[in-house]
Amino acid sequence: MKKINIAVVGVGSFTKALVEGVAFYTKTPNEQRGLMNPLIGNYHVKDINFVAAFDVDERKVGKKLHEAISAGPNVTLKITDPLEYDAMVYRGPTMDSVHDAMRETFIHESKEETVDVAQILRKTKANVVVNLVPSGGNQATHAYAEAALKAGCSFVNCIPTPLASLPEWAKKFEKAGLALVGDDIKSQLGATMLNRILLAFLKMRGIKILKSEQENRGGNADHYNLLYRAKTKEKSKREALTKFLEEGDAKPVVKFFYTGEPSGHKRVNIVIEGEMFGRVPINITSMIEDEISINGAGVLVDAIRVAQLLVDQGRQKEAWKVSPFLMKSPIKPMSDTEAFDLFKKVICKKEPVVTG
Repeated sequence: MKKINIAVVGVGSFTKALVEGVAFYTKTPNEQRGLMNPLIGNYHVKDINFVAAFDVDERKVGKKLHEAISAGPNVTLKITDPLEYDAMVYRGPTMDSVHDAMRETFIHESKEETVDVAQILRKTKANVVVNLVPSGGNQATHAYAEAALKAGCSFVNCIPTPLASLPEWAKKFEKAGLALVGDDIKSQLGATMLNRILLAFLKMRGIKILKSEQENRGGNADHYNLLYRAKTKEKSKREALTKFLEEGDAKPVVKFFYTGEPSGHKRVNIVIEGEMFGRVPINITSMIEDEISINGAGVLVDAIRVAQLLVDQGRQKEAWKVSPFLMKSPIKPMSDTEAFDLFKKVICKKEPVVTG
C-alpha cells in the first residue's frame, strides 16, 4: 500500500499529538482502540507519512519534524516516542498567523528567509497539506491553500477560517482533481459534540431551551491566542449548536479562558437550562476533561486518509460529504447522525470497475 505524504502547517501541540499518534498505531498496527475508523479504503493510520512541515518559530525551523514537536511551547501529553522522519521544518510565511501578544511569549519568530511553499511541496512529493496555523490566521491559510493548489496537494483546513465552506475555494480544488476538507476540525469527543447531542435530545423531547452556555478552559498556546482571536472560533462553535434550536430558544453562549498554567489539558463546563411539561424547570450540567490536541488528532487521521481516498478514486467532488462528520463548519451543515451516515457511505463506496 502506498503512503500518504503529509505536509503540516504549524508545528504546535496538535502536530505533536498527530505525529506521536501515528507512531503509536504504526508500532502497534493491530491496535484498534481509539480509532473511529481503523481502515479508510485500504489506508491504515501507519500509511500516513510526514514529508515536510512549516512554522515561524526559531525553536522549530531548521529541525527535523520529529525533533521539533518537542520544542516549546508545545505542552500536550506524550503518547509515545515519535518515529524518525527526514521531514524538515521550513520557515513559512508569518502574515497574520501570529498575534502581537504572542510574540516573545509563545512565539520566538525566526529570522530565516521565508521559503517558496509550493516548491517545497513539489520537492517533497506531498499529497495532502494539513493546516494548523493559529486561529485567526486567515491570510496565512489562504496563502498555504494557494500553494497547495499550485503543487497539486489536497488540503485539510483544521481552523475556523472559512475555506472549504466557500464555494469558490471548493470549486478550485475540485477542478484541480484535489480534495478540500474543512473547516474547523472537531474533536473525537469534544464539548461541541456533547453540547449538540444534549440540545438535540432536549428538543426531541419538547423542552424549551432557556440557557445554553459552554466555558472552555485551557493552558496551551491556542487558548492564549484565543484571548485575542476568539471571534471566529466562537462563531464556529455557536453555528454548530444553533441548528438544533428553534425561534425563541436562548442563543448559545461560548466562552474561552486561558488558565495561565502550561498544559494540554482542557476542561469544558456545559450548562443548559430549560422548561419541560407545565413549564417546570430542568437543568443539565456536564463537564469534559481531556487532552485537547490528542482529541483532535483522533479525527485528523481520518480526514487525511479520506482526502487521499477521494483523490485516488476521482471523487474529489464528494469532499463536502465527509466534512460535516469531521468538521464544525462545513459547507453543508447537518445533524451528527446524518453526517455519520453520509461519511460511512462515502468511505464504503467501492471504486468503479473499468471495463473494455
